[in-house]
Amino acid sequence: FYTGKEKIVDTMGRVEKFRKRLARKAEMAKKKRKK
Repeated sequence: FYTGKEKIVDTMGRVEKFRKRLARKAEMAKKKRKK
């Protein structure tokens, strides 16, 4: 049976991926601004 922890871990992993993607976009935006 599920305790719900698996779901929480999956959500945390998705948030981590989303944050990394946002960070990458922010970095690219900064580089574009410099040029």
